[in-house]
Amino acid sequence: MTPETAQLTTNNSSLQGSPDGLPESIVPAAPSRKPSQSAMSVALNGNIEPSKSPGLIRRISNRASRFATRRRQSSTNAMNRDHSTGPVVMRRRSDSTNTAPEGLKGLLFGDSDSEEQYENYQEDPTALLAADASHDSASTISSSTGSTGPGPVIPAILLQGTAMIKFTKNKKTPVTLVLEHEAAKVYWDKNRTSKSFYIDDIKDIRIGANARNYRQQFGVSDADESLFFTIVYAVPNRKESKSMHLLAQDEQTFDLWTTTLDAISKHRQDLMQSLSAFNDKAIKAYWRAEMGKQFQDRLHEEDEEDMDLAGVERLCRSLHIHVSSNNLRSKFNKADVTGRGRLKFAEFQEFVNLMKRRQDIRTIYQKISNGTNAGITLEMFLAFLKDVQGEDVDTDRAKWEGVFAKFVRRSKTKDQASQDAANGEILRMNEAALSSFLVSTFNVPLKNAPSQYTLDRPLHEYIISSSHNTYLLGRQVAGQSSVEAYISALNRGCRCVEVDCWNGSDGQPVVMHGRTLTTQVSFADVMSTISKYAFVKSPYPLWISLEVHCNSEQQAIMAQIIKDTCGSRLVTEPLDPSSEQLPTPSQLLHRILIKVKMPRQVEGFASSKQTVGRSRGNSINSPYIRPTVLDNTMISPGLLPPAPYLPKTTFSARNQIKNSGSEGHDSLSSSPSDSESMTEDPKRKHRTSTIVKVLGELGVYAAGLKFTAFDTPDAKKYNHIFSFMESTFDKNGRTPEDKRAMNRHNMRYLMRVYPNGWRVASTNFDPLKYWRRGVQMVALNWQTYDLGMQMNDAMFAGGTDQSGYVLKPSELREIKMMTTVPEEAGAGHIKRERKNVNFSIEIISAQQLMRPRGVASNRSVDTYVEVEVYHADDKSKDSKGVVGEGGLNATVGRDGFSGLGAPHRRRTHIVQENGFNPEFHKKFRFDLTTKYPDLVFVRWTVRCSPDGQNYSDKGSPLATYTAKLSSLQQGYRTLPLNDSNGDRFLFSTLFCRIKIDPATSIYVNGPEATASVGVLKSISRTVFSRAPASPRMSTESHHS
Repeated sequence: MTPETAQLTTNNSSLQGSPDGLPESIVPAAPSRKPSQSAMSVALNGNIEPSKSPGLIRRISNRASRFATRRRQSSTNAMNRDHSTGPVVMRRRSDSTNTAPEGLKGLLFGDSDSEEQYENYQEDPTALLAADASHDSASTISSSTGSTGPGPVIPAILLQGTAMIKFTKNKKTPVTLVLEHEAAKVYWDKNRTSKSFYIDDIKDIRIGANARNYRQQFGVSDADESLFFTIVYAVPNRKESKSMHLLAQDEQTFDLWTTTLDAISKHRQDLMQSLSAFNDKAIKAYWRAEMGKQFQDRLHEEDEEDMDLAGVERLCRSLHIHVSSNNLRSKFNKADVTGRGRLKFAEFQEFVNLMKRRQDIRTIYQKISNGTNAGITLEMFLAFLKDVQGEDVDTDRAKWEGVFAKFVRRSKTKDQASQDAANGEILRMNEAALSSFLVSTFNVPLKNAPSQYTLDRPLHEYIISSSHNTYLLGRQVAGQSSVEAYISALNRGCRCVEVDCWNGSDGQPVVMHGRTLTTQVSFADVMSTISKYAFVKSPYPLWISLEVHCNSEQQAIMAQIIKDTCGSRLVTEPLDPSSEQLPTPSQLLHRILIKVKMPRQVEGFASSKQTVGRSRGNSINSPYIRPTVLDNTMISPGLLPPAPYLPKTTFSARNQIKNSGSEGHDSLSSSPSDSESMTEDPKRKHRTSTIVKVLGELGVYAAGLKFTAFDTPDAKKYNHIFSFMESTFDKNGRTPEDKRAMNRHNMRYLMRVYPNGWRVASTNFDPLKYWRRGVQMVALNWQTYDLGMQMNDAMFAGGTDQSGYVLKPSELREIKMMTTVPEEAGAGHIKRERKNVNFSIEIISAQQLMRPRGVASNRSVDTYVEVEVYHADDKSKDSKGVVGEGGLNATVGRDGFSGLGAPHRRRTHIVQENGFNPEFHKKFRFDLTTKYPDLVFVRWTVRCSPDGQNYSDKGSPLATYTAKLSSLQQGYRTLPLNDSNGDRFLFSTLFCRIKIDPATSIYVNGPEATASVGVLKSISRTVFSRAPASPRMSTESHHS
């Protein structure tokens, strides 16, 4: 998956086309080999290496956790899911583990492209939804409607159930796996709802090498690899996933299950998307399927076919269309021209047209076409793209001409298109075509990445997408460790994963959260998984952050495993041994970097080149600093004059770490990465291990150091990295001088910050707090989709940011200096540059919002939308931060001030009883003066009023979407929406108009310079107070 295909779109994925039918391999013909007696008998009678029985504390914790989180499954919810046409969210699937045969893989398409897959089915639209019925009817059925029913052919043996061996942590159990086709569900104990899962919840099906680590874990022989598979599925209403490990009795059964489940899963997702978009051919296919059920497949005349209001309501429920009964009945009555209370197919089509008609887009259509009914010409369309949407039409006019022709063609039948072409008619876009374009992948809300680009600045100048405790699926105190967590993070674009290594009881290192109740996973399995998925989403370098608690012997084993699994992609020596500068991401394409604590007494290539004269190179108190002051210029740190010889002195007290803030390895805490950034604490008994040379030398460009001060010789090594727990970072950055020292360090060297240990629920901090300090690796708990993780996703979602590397704002990379301007500011004042950022967001409408849990079945949803603006500036008495207009001000706090951790929030009015297509037409305008215009984020939150009259922040929102302002495109855009777990809804969207004005510079007064401040400190303030300064202010001569 390349960065450009990873662009967040309206549907956030490239869905695969519906399968035409299953291959012959899934038909129960003569088996390819005799049933594997060894597989079943050995699995049942053989010995699994049992894990140690959990101790008393873990058993109590597990029971308490299950009791606390247990939710009784609502029978209503189960019934609703059993009758759903398809999924409502898109499960992230691993492209490299796709089990569908090549013959079933359709062309990639987005919302706008889905029409093309139907063009070959004009004569028989049911062919899209039905599989090839030529298979043996005794062994296969398609559905309750026979061969013309929706979906791929389902082998009858799967409906009857097949014998399997199910593996769990401590045991193996014979089960009968049954496919319940009507409910799209798989179960192995029909009397217990917990012993089942919905096909729509399947996230992945692992086979062969992709399931090897699980197979070996359960002691299944290599000979039975072709029979072993793992199904990864989401648990409803919970953020974690589950894995089901199965051994089939023969290859035929294995093929039937893996291929059929994969085909059904993809088909239902494609079908749901098409029906939700009211695609004409999909609707016709749905009608045929419903009539098949109504007449029980007996022969009948088309004139006999009709559908009553109850049938229409059933369709809407299956498509999760939540609208008031009165609204639905009104449209039904309009379509019922005969007044019979039942709709013929033509009337049903009119009902569908009434449902999908969007008045909000009709208004836009009339503006573009100048109020004429003739349609939108090409020139009108291109002018709209350029003036309203902000597209660069002139650079690639041919592309946009092709897009225009494509949507015009799709809005007509083939006969109409042919007739217009024969008559020489000028192409014109009608309202339906414009509507299709506005929700298509050609009109995504975020900037697309160019087809080719390079990241050619040194690594320390980028913010890197980073994960903390990557191995955990849930809580960091008692969660599950799994390779699935690494697969998920890497598939989402993470570029720095953490591996917490401990001694294994069998002499092999394991990965787990030490001294907690979390489970463990083999280090070899983790490294194999990381190597396999390292570059699925991005080709740019992947960092593996090692936290090592192993003894010397197992460290040596770790080093060998890393070398074996990563191979030639592992960086084992500098690209240029003569350089004392970190390489660029583009120089490290498809390379793997290790971050590990520096071994003791190892003469590294970097340390051998240190000189005494650099020992105080970054001290801002040095009397030898003579910064050059220029007007309104940016100086590359490497262009400053070289440092004179400086005698070795004691470290500055203000740069020393506060002992009270040292990171601890509490029994239930967040682990300090390599313990680099803490002073020695004699009270602490548990520490990371001393790193052996063979492992430590793998930290070529990320050698972890224990922090003592920013001006030590080791802190000048170009390849070092400091790691801070968030509380330690905060304690060592309280004073202005501490902050400047930290900022200067991060302009040239690497730093990592990770969450506190007290975050037992694996919550996240506000990453803006650390991005604005130039921290490159702001590591978050990716398993928790809270505000911090939403911002992280937004940071790396648009344009080249999808690479996982975001170039830091110039203020955090370069020195900006400006002389005093006494005629404007008055004597003794320094001018600081700030940016005025102005933008507006109009919330026009929402589409097909999901129904919240707990709402009575006899009422619809009452929706409203909130817009929040987050920025990285401190709250100040002199500035209100964001100033907003329009709608209702919902900013938390009496003073109405916004700043870091305090967003400005505005909300729309409440639209009652309409979750299907509520219209708001509310415009918000925001003005902001900020030091960091590239660190402004916008979050849209869709909420449900509890009573249709009042607002409420209680409970989870219906949906959210977060974007970095600099990544947003302008104009009318359809925003995708996510659920509370971060999964993208298939069809729930927001329709907005976005307008962003160019940022302008202003200059504000700095702190007053008093007579007591010496000349040197006055110059220092000039340099450092306006923006984070570079370490090169110390007159070092190395380029960055």
